[in-house]
Amino acid sequence: MRAVRLVGVKELVVDDIADPVIGDPHNAIIDVTATAICGADLLPYWGYVPGFEWGTTMGHEFVGTVREVGAAVSQVKVGDRVVCSSMTSCGTCWYCRREAQPQCEERALFGFSGAYPRLDGGQAEQVLIPNADRDLWKLPDEVSDDAAVFVADILSTAYRGVERADLHVGDNVAIVGCGPVGIMAILVARLTAGKVLAIDTVAARLELARRLGAIPIEATDDAVAAVMAETGGRGADAVIECAGGVPALTSALKMARPRGSVSVIGAHFEPDFPLDAGAMFANETTLRVSVGAPTDDREDVLGLISSGRVDPTVAISHWMPLDDAGEAYRMFESREATKIVLLTPIGMAAHARAEAAATVV
Repeated sequence: MRAVRLVGVKELVVDDIADPVIGDPHNAIIDVTATAICGADLLPYWGYVPGFEWGTTMGHEFVGTVREVGAAVSQVKVGDRVVCSSMTSCGTCWYCRREAQPQCEERALFGFSGAYPRLDGGQAEQVLIPNADRDLWKLPDEVSDDAAVFVADILSTAYRGVERADLHVGDNVAIVGCGPVGIMAILVARLTAGKVLAIDTVAARLELARRLGAIPIEATDDAVAAVMAETGGRGADAVIECAGGVPALTSALKMARPRGSVSVIGAHFEPDFPLDAGAMFANETTLRVSVGAPTDDREDVLGLISSGRVDPTVAISHWMPLDDAGEAYRMFESREATKIVLLTPIGMAAHARAEAAATVV
């Protein structure tokens, strides 16, 4: 089968590797149709993940069709269309029993190694699923592969970030960082919020945010003042930080009103962030960090898509063949693309049929 493997810093190869084989009765194998590039994929690509094993197959956002199941698998069957959670988990440990999937004692992230035990990912024609009854979720017919790929990670992560922001009906919310996960946060937040303020440096992202009903604000030194002006001088009731990095989080904390909340879903690795504890104490600021828990939230998130309340496909800027992954990563890294979906040959055929059907309608 063809697979996208990272063999060195910014060195991707798409080549033939052995097909996966079921080695445990709880395993399954799926034929991947669509798989996306996530911002988290850039971390090992840039060489930022200590201990990453070169040769790991990339990708933790993917959908497909069940090809084979182990003898103990009961929740999915051969032929089912499924989405896979970005992270595998056991389902039985103390954390899993309390819907804290990202803290599972046996967790591993598809397409990663080093930071987690190696688990080859879904930027491939096939992928082995360790705990199929928990990792996989059957897709309803009305949810397309393009929409479902967002459930694997970033739409579910945005959903959790908005939930943990304690957003109430009519609240003003600031979204700091309007990359793919920030766009997902806008889609979810606008279901509840009054004003949605979108802060970013990239003009195309701000334009997309505007089309989605948010108020675009350029991420300059005046961004905090702009948020204050849009909120009567108080600051946002809730701020969702989606960018990662010190400048984004520093700004987010300044944008929250007294007794407001800051919900962080951007990836952070700084061991020494300069937190202004005095200001947080004086303002009674709530700060929460969420990794995202697709296994816990996917049913709710799929419901939002099925009902037509959220359409995550608005973030897709490019569909490309799996064999063009090298160019796709380059485009994604340079911000020439918002969200890229890589299609396997099976997925390309399905995508062509869907486009043809849409043209007829």
